[in-house]
Amino acid sequence: MAPCRLTPPFPPDQSLVELSAITHPSIVRTAVATVILPSQDLDAYLAHELNTTRLSCLHKYLWLAGLPVPARPLHRQRLMNRAIVITERADEHLVWHEHRIFIKPMPAFLLCHSFWETHLCSDRDLHASACGMLLSYAWLVAYPSDFAIAAAAGLLPPGVTWQRWTSLACAALGALDLATMSDVAPRYRYGELRLSRLDMLTRWSFLLLPPAAPPWSPRRLVDGYMSSSTWYTAFFERHFGWLVVGFVYVSVVLSALQVGLATDALAASPHFQAFGLGLTLAGLAALFLALAAMLALWLVLFWYHLLSTIAFDRRTRLQREKAREKKKKPTSL
Repeated sequence: MAPCRLTPPFPPDQSLVELSAITHPSIVRTAVATVILPSQDLDAYLAHELNTTRLSCLHKYLWLAGLPVPARPLHRQRLMNRAIVITERADEHLVWHEHRIFIKPMPAFLLCHSFWETHLCSDRDLHASACGMLLSYAWLVAYPSDFAIAAAAGLLPPGVTWQRWTSLACAALGALDLATMSDVAPRYRYGELRLSRLDMLTRWSFLLLPPAAPPWSPRRLVDGYMSSSTWYTAFFERHFGWLVVGFVYVSVVLSALQVGLATDALAASPHFQAFGLGLTLAGLAALFLALAAMLALWLVLFWYHLLSTIAFDRRTRLQREKAREKKKKPTSL
């Protein structure tokens, strides 16, 4: 049986952007520090622009980071005191952390029927990712208030009106199989995803992912899902802030013990004396171990970043030298 031909999720008359009006970036930096020139390799750019492979690999465990329900509209995000932070990576789209939610602006080419037919309908994975991105905006922009927020934040291409957006969204929702969600990439079967849980899943992915998945690397353990800061101070504040709270409680208990030992009844009790001695020694041991662990972790991170930077710099220079030598060689006729 011949495979079913993929089609755009909305008819030609619902297009909001003309093919001639679509402009791609001049250069795009990838996650592995390489660059893509859309004018020279449009297929690679589209694959990068809509790529959600990291989340698709973790699809079996995404229930730990979110629920398989539609994302909340933008006005509800504001009601929950979440600030909209722009990201241009599709695998960070609808990921939230504390009072921030990361949202990728709607690519203009997803609103053009001709572009879908020419570039997006020839690849099933690319088509599923594009349908998922379009579906996510149907979730986010459901009311006129959501449309006003999206327009003000620059999430929608200029010139799109509420009426035309509603018509396109209705057509897309009617074309997609919302009961099985088989038309969209696995990532979009979930709505909002919690960043702290994605960090945990990423760090332990070597135990979760099948052998066919992309290989695990130490950088995943260090950076997690999203590396939000390159400062050691911010790293330790984020991961060891709970120690401060723990030591506050220990200080309160030790102060209470000191007050108790000042009383005649408790000072004469050998059981209370033993309890106070044990708790004091335990508190000192915990403080020493915590400081030693932080120092050891700092040394590990320092040497890891130093050695990985040296290796990356050497590898990049070798690649550039090879490219330079390749250009010098005369082409054979």
